[in-house]
Amino acid sequence: MLFQKFLQTISGIDPGKIYVENVRSILDVSTEHARRICEMAVIDKIFERKIGLVCPNENRVIREFSSLNEIPETITCSLCEANDEEESTFNTSDLKKIVYYKIIQ
Repeated sequence: MLFQKFLQTISGIDPGKIYVENVRSILDVSTEHARRICEMAVIDKIFERKIGLVCPNENRVIREFSSLNEIPETITCSLCEANDEEESTFNTSDLKKIVYYKIIQ
């Protein structure tokens, strides 16, 4: 019952980008405990884990992947390209990677 209420609360925030910090804050637990909860939800097929690559120019997720193995060596940010930024293609090894979770529908 408590978990259903948690899922309803998380769904209201953004079911496509659930960060460990959101879980930590809602449940009032440690960051490590929140991470474990998210990973258990992945195992139970409630959440799926995503890795987002962050554009250094726009500070937003360029693209998301399900595993590190899927990430190509380079990636182009379409927003930077559209804005005629000096640099729009990046080495993915240089980009910040963030982990977040999605509710499986």
